[in-house]
Amino acid sequence: MSSARPNLAIIAACLVALAAGVAVFLLRPGAQPDADDTAQVGSTPAGDNERLPAGLKLAELDGRAFSLDDYRGKLLIVNFWATWCAPCLHEIPVLVQMQARYGAKGLQIIGPAVDDIEDARRAAPGLQFNYPVAVGTPEDILDLMTKLGNEQGGLPFSVVIAADGRVLERQLGEYSEAELVALIEKNLPR
Repeated sequence: MSSARPNLAIIAACLVALAAGVAVFLLRPGAQPDADDTAQVGSTPAGDNERLPAGLKLAELDGRAFSLDDYRGKLLIVNFWATWCAPCLHEIPVLVQMQARYGAKGLQIIGPAVDDIEDARRAAPGLQFNYPVAVGTPEDILDLMTKLGNEQGGLPFSVVIAADGRVLERQLGEYSEAELVALIEKNLPR
């Protein structure tokens, strides 16, 4: 029991510090949020002729290195997720279903984990991934997510890339099964 009290004191001190930091942030001059400060959940079309940055390197759970360029010629959905993200865990079975249904027709899903590598490894068997799960340090994965257009850092976050490397759209938040089917069927390579 005595070892629990110091832990509770540390947790309480962290919560007080967090609350103070939030208060300072919100009460600073000019802190009134404007429309650009809030994360926009939903789909956002990419700019005209926006392309996937070349040479983006990743590593799979087994350590095998690959590049997003390896999947040129396929409709690519890069879906950022984390083990602690409930909407991500809700969306993954739908993504698994889409990969099974459309993989042979030119779809490739990749799932970078914004998570500790060991946490992603432990979670992967239960999530039954049938597509590559990319791992790295959380900082590296967050950097990749920012390069692909998610400056808010929200999850789940997906980027849809055409077979020719053009970025088609970004989605902050879950895709529904119906949204994915329509998106995939419209953009599969012909």
